[in-house]
Amino acid sequence: MSRYLLLFAISLLSLFASQKFVSSQICKTCHPLIYGEYRESMHKKSSIYNDPVHRAVWQMHPLRKKGSYKCAPCHSPSDTGLMEALKNGKRALPVKNEIQKSEPIGCTYCHRIQSVEHAKKANRNIISDKERLYYAAKNGKAQSSVVKYHKTSDLMGLGKKSEGSPFHTIDYGNPNFANGKMCIGCHEHKRNSKGFTVCSMDLERSKKGKRNCITCHMPQVKGPISTLSSEETHAYHGFSGLHNSPNMLSEYIELGAEVDSEGLTVTLKNEADHTLFAHPLRVAELRVEVIRGDKRFKLPTVTFFTILGKDGKPAMPWAAESVLKQNRIEAHESKVMKFDFRVEKGDTAEVTLGYRIVNPKAAKKLGIKESGLTEFKVLKQRRFGF
Repeated sequence: MSRYLLLFAISLLSLFASQKFVSSQICKTCHPLIYGEYRESMHKKSSIYNDPVHRAVWQMHPLRKKGSYKCAPCHSPSDTGLMEALKNGKRALPVKNEIQKSEPIGCTYCHRIQSVEHAKKANRNIISDKERLYYAAKNGKAQSSVVKYHKTSDLMGLGKKSEGSPFHTIDYGNPNFANGKMCIGCHEHKRNSKGFTVCSMDLERSKKGKRNCITCHMPQVKGPISTLSSEETHAYHGFSGLHNSPNMLSEYIELGAEVDSEGLTVTLKNEADHTLFAHPLRVAELRVEVIRGDKRFKLPTVTFFTILGKDGKPAMPWAAESVLKQNRIEAHESKVMKFDFRVEKGDTAEVTLGYRIVNPKAAKKLGIKESGLTEFKVLKQRRFGF
């Protein structure tokens, strides 16, 4: 069996020989649970060959005709050939190779992010040049230690265990892997060529505390981090979000409902440390129905959205120069919505917050036909009896 694993590893190394980053499929050997989660994540699906939304946007983007895929630093940074061409000002277009299909953002890319360089247009990840040293956090904390693979035993020599990895060195001393700052190279803000901010998580509004990108989007889940580990949990590598495991995020949303002489009042509080549904293509809806016996009364839907524009008309993100209209849910903001509806004793109010990955109107302009991207998906729902 070990012989076949060795041959498999050699074949992968040959396939990725021209690449700067070791294949994530090699990581799978010792990290099967994490690799399984990664396979379903948007990091694995971030290229134009896996993400229909990104593909649709790229098909219309003016840089496509210029042969300059400037999305690469965040959408396929593991593709070394593409990144080098882009860096050197050469024609740089994504080709349907194994990297683009299998791991446009690979495991060893993220775990070599040494620091993040802040910039007005978009941040930039600084990658360590130490190929076999990977950064990580231990129990959610940074520790000043570099661990190489070694075995230890108790005083009697009976209980033996190992620490570290026989394939690479682990550095637990990088604070960015404990405080979540290693994520903001790609997930903080983006300005287009006109200098207009098309997307921002508005992290400046966040309350300083124990939570960060990793604690919320990579919570501890059951299972050891590797086949060599005796720990019972590991950080979730499916990266919870609207695309994957949205239930993990629903706990940061509070819904409430009260009745007074003027009608029904519904409250929505965002407990997250950033704006909800910040991407300009997203749209969210708050739906309220009053149930009275076998009757259901639908109240007006409240929509949360961002419409970017140019010259007073809606525009795609790359052409936008302003925000035409917006109703966002900011970090730690409470929305209060009043409905002119007389609630009777015994009624039940069903309050639902849901979202669409892509606004149907934008999807039509982009030629996106996948119904799953425009259909309404429930994020959180509660019932209130009166």
